[in-house]
Amino acid sequence: MMFKAAVNIEEEAAGVRRVTEEAAGVRSVTEEEEEEAAAGAGRLHELVVRAAARHGTRTAVCYESEADGARLCYTYSQVTCLGNTLKELLYLHCDFSQSYVIGLYCQPTVNLPSCILGILHTGAAFCPINPECSPRLSAHFMQRCKMMYILIQKDMIQQFRDLLSTWLYIDVEYDIPKLYVVLVKIQWQVTNMDSLAPEPRNKENVIYSKIRGLKEGSLETTEEHKKKHAHKYVDCQRRGFVAYILQTSGTTGTPKIVRVPHQCIVPNIQHLKSIFEISSDDVIFMASPLTFDPSIVEMFVALCSGATLLIVPPVVKMMPKRLNKVLFNDHKVSVLQATPTLIKRFGSEILASVVLSANTSLRVLALGGEAFPSLCVLKSWRGEGNKTQIFNLYGITEVSSWATYYRIPEEILCNATRHEECVPLGFPLLGTTLDVMDNSGQVIQEGEGQVFIGGKERICFLDDEITVCPGTMRATGDWVIIKDEHMYYLGRQDNQIKRHGKRVNLESIQQVAESLKQVEACVVTKCDEDKLVLFVVPRVISEQHKGNTTNFRRDILLDLGKHLSPHAIPDDVVQISSLPFTAHGKIDQTTLIQTYREKTKAKISNNVLGKKELWEGIQRLWKVVLNLPEGLPDVSENCMFLYSGGDSLKALRLTEEIETLVGQTVFGLAEVILNSSLLDIYNHIIEAIFFETKNNEELNDKNDRKIKRKRIKDESARSHSKQIKQWRSTASIGNITTVSRGSQITKLNTNVSYENCENRPDVQEGKDLMDAESNGEERKGHNSSNVSENVNANMSINEEKMSVKNNSWESFVNKVVKPQRNDGKVIPEDRVANCTTVSLKIRWKSDTAKCVDASPLLVISENNGSDATLYIGSHSHRIQAIDVLSGKIKWERILGDRIESSACISRCGKFIIVGCYDGSVCVLKGNDGETFWIFCTGNSVKSSPIVDPDLGLVFVGSHDQHIYALDILDKACVWKLHCGGGAVFSTPCLNKSPRLLYVATLGESLVAVNPDTGSVVWKRSCGKPLFSSPQCTSQSVYIGCVDGSLQCFSHNGDQFWQFSTGGPIFSSPCIYSFSATNQKIICGSYDCFVYCLNEDGDLVWKFETSNQVYAVPFVFTNCDLNDRTLVAVISTDGNLWILVATTGELVTSYSLPGEVFSSPVVWKETLIVGCRNNYVYCLEMSTSEQKKMALGESEQFPQ
Repeated sequence: MMFKAAVNIEEEAAGVRRVTEEAAGVRSVTEEEEEEAAAGAGRLHELVVRAAARHGTRTAVCYESEADGARLCYTYSQVTCLGNTLKELLYLHCDFSQSYVIGLYCQPTVNLPSCILGILHTGAAFCPINPECSPRLSAHFMQRCKMMYILIQKDMIQQFRDLLSTWLYIDVEYDIPKLYVVLVKIQWQVTNMDSLAPEPRNKENVIYSKIRGLKEGSLETTEEHKKKHAHKYVDCQRRGFVAYILQTSGTTGTPKIVRVPHQCIVPNIQHLKSIFEISSDDVIFMASPLTFDPSIVEMFVALCSGATLLIVPPVVKMMPKRLNKVLFNDHKVSVLQATPTLIKRFGSEILASVVLSANTSLRVLALGGEAFPSLCVLKSWRGEGNKTQIFNLYGITEVSSWATYYRIPEEILCNATRHEECVPLGFPLLGTTLDVMDNSGQVIQEGEGQVFIGGKERICFLDDEITVCPGTMRATGDWVIIKDEHMYYLGRQDNQIKRHGKRVNLESIQQVAESLKQVEACVVTKCDEDKLVLFVVPRVISEQHKGNTTNFRRDILLDLGKHLSPHAIPDDVVQISSLPFTAHGKIDQTTLIQTYREKTKAKISNNVLGKKELWEGIQRLWKVVLNLPEGLPDVSENCMFLYSGGDSLKALRLTEEIETLVGQTVFGLAEVILNSSLLDIYNHIIEAIFFETKNNEELNDKNDRKIKRKRIKDESARSHSKQIKQWRSTASIGNITTVSRGSQITKLNTNVSYENCENRPDVQEGKDLMDAESNGEERKGHNSSNVSENVNANMSINEEKMSVKNNSWESFVNKVVKPQRNDGKVIPEDRVANCTTVSLKIRWKSDTAKCVDASPLLVISENNGSDATLYIGSHSHRIQAIDVLSGKIKWERILGDRIESSACISRCGKFIIVGCYDGSVCVLKGNDGETFWIFCTGNSVKSSPIVDPDLGLVFVGSHDQHIYALDILDKACVWKLHCGGGAVFSTPCLNKSPRLLYVATLGESLVAVNPDTGSVVWKRSCGKPLFSSPQCTSQSVYIGCVDGSLQCFSHNGDQFWQFSTGGPIFSSPCIYSFSATNQKIICGSYDCFVYCLNEDGDLVWKFETSNQVYAVPFVFTNCDLNDRTLVAVISTDGNLWILVATTGELVTSYSLPGEVFSSPVVWKETLIVGCRNNYVYCLEMSTSEQKKMALGESEQFPQ
């Protein structure tokens, strides 16, 4: 039986179709619509240009940022203008005489449509390259496409070089900052990529074509026929003919190259636009990655209709709760095309209450790419009163994109008595023809057979095809049954399955696995409906294999990950002694599945876990699923799965592994894995299997575990036995002043030579104190020698007015949030702040490419302060040195991982020290950023280092639960101390007298350490983890706690007082001396308030912000406000507040365009802070005289 679109169908068949379609609520394509579509089909970019002419001022594309949810939108005019700009640049810098292909190596952003339009305008085809794909396959794909030029996202250039440097190198042709891409030309080092394809071609049932007009039964075209009818063939080599090129996921061995002409995809888009009744009021979500051809439909159905295309980062798609909020709360998405797997991940509760509720914004839901869910499941998703139109879409990449559609009739969805379990594939889309043939190649009208797809112009070019005859039909590998004029999907009766919308060929996985050195034989099978299992006969079954199956399994998965795409990696690897056979000599699949079930059942029945075994089991599975090396230290309890290399597929696998480990289903576990830390995952499982209340308690058995840590390098191995060598003489740099978070001002005289310094204390041989600590002993002796200057010195800096001219300043509208009345200590809104008003505007901002959670370090050299440099790192692995006055980057370095640690400067003034997520402490030369030394700890370094201003040692904490004292000039670790459990997240604090180093841990402890010997003086438990950094006065030490308390201790360890706030405290206290006898402690809380206390713990004032306060306040003096002392406070929603430090009165406020976890730093009239929208901001404070005004009144600032 042949299924075609409404055109050219015999009268009787058309009559049957109309009756069927009317019953299903589906409209047919009229002859007038077909003629109109044919006349205006054109090419993809022409559709957008026509839409832009009608809807130029409407929003064309909207991008939701991963880090802070900030939106960036372009109108149709902006999108087409940027596309035209790119077109001109490509014409100028590309040689199109050899290739009409331009690659795209990027993540989906607001610039993506403009990049595609610019490429299409030149007549070239765009070719998306998957950053997550195997580098070997990517190189093979690029060469097969004869690619010469690629547009690469700026912050992905290094990744591209690292992954593909074996096969090619790149020449940067042109930087295109408006689109945040760089045009590069590639040069091949390898001329033949065929040897790089690890998956052998399956010669049977690959794909064949049926040419209409050939004798029945002839399925292949001879060369003689091609020559005779050459004028009838379509040639793909014409410029402007191919729209895009994709790589399939490997259906028949090596992934195929698919060249898609405009004439093939445009009818698809126009017909779906008509079926979905798209208008300019719609918001369409781009759910598919650019390497998956439904994304083309999503993009161009939106952009040819005047609708809005919504794009989100890939990581947001892995977080169902956040994705639900973005789609349906924030953007009111009305059209969603997705795989059933993506929809299922929302969960039935969210589906019924939001996505498919009665008042949902979703007007159209189109599901495709996988088997459509049963009607029973579909009905369970819908809330009462839901009117969303639901469609079943079916197609293959080889005839891009969709071939059929079927709208589920409303009466069927609402009829509780109907029990149909299968949904038809539906009706052919415009210009599409479908045949169903049995195994003998005969077209059938009833019964089972394989689907073939084609059409007069629905033709794509596969691999090396240059010409294809119109009417070519492509085999899909999908089998259907025809009943009552409808096709119903049965599945794939070969070795191909679909996982998460991608096809997977089981034989190709098996062939790759068999090529591994440790595999003698293997077979891949599908167990329990959705689990892909690889059974392996090892090449040698040794004793170590028998007792170490976990390592064997991990090694196999790690090796497979080098050659296969993520969706093709098996869920499990089972070691067996031999492959079972049937009587006919074939693999006995039934025996294999039974073997797997028995092994799983035995594993579950033997697992009666305690807390210790559970924690160790989760750690082990975490490493196995993420393919981490065996010798890696224990995973930090604060690690996030997605930021450790995980994705949605791996999260599902980890869920299954943990449920197997504990022997029961853990509801909601996948969601917790995707959104929470390792410790949260553990607590969620504890609550599920032990029925205990989750309280984030510290694991009491952690100290009993064997912790394998990275070895400290040889030069730092003598940490407890060496003496500090005499400080070497250094070059004279002059006086410098450093300004860092919490009003920390340090003046260093770097002219001093320490060549013959005799007063520098020696570090005696240290004894490991862990045994003493475990017995509750405390070290009372400590060195209390005087030092010349307190590290926590009060701010004293020349307040001369800064004179800077910058014509590119930017301004945002200030948002002032009124303080609320509460208990009489909140400032009333009718209080007058000052008759002199303060306004803020942006002097400059610097793009770091990822979130900036670190706080600024300012280094001001020379007495007149003419040379001021900012040092700050970001999640992009970058650390930048920026000239404070001009905003120009002096140098930039990319380190080994994310940077949340704030930098410090060495005693000699020559080096910048900063911690890194890869566990390293990096010492960089301050003048050019070159690496001087890298010291490796055993886990991530989020703690910010500090420097002893007299002795020059650097103190820094690590998530490996140690505090380190480093001599950077000797490149040595002087001592290290295990702090008794819990990572050291916060910054240590060095007090001058008594000379003590204070360290706070996530294990609830505040530890006082002798900074010269590394011995513990005293240790106190604060009841909950400590993220706050300790701060000192001459009499006390202050620390904030997650239980919401600000605690004060004496330098002997006695608690003076405890002040409770209404939420956890992550902010560190800022201490400021208003006079010799008047010191105040200012600290933020997650209850959205900033508190000011006196030294006795009494509340002086509190101020309510608009969100939680994570950052450390900064106290400063402004000479233009009569030398009034002010405090800068910033809440996590990006709102900045300038308050009077003595009273808490609001002076002014300002809004940054993103979340802020960085702490502000003020110098003269500039305020500098990092933001999660990837930028570091330098704000300029200016004052103007104005008549008195109530705080509640709105203030207008110049734009």
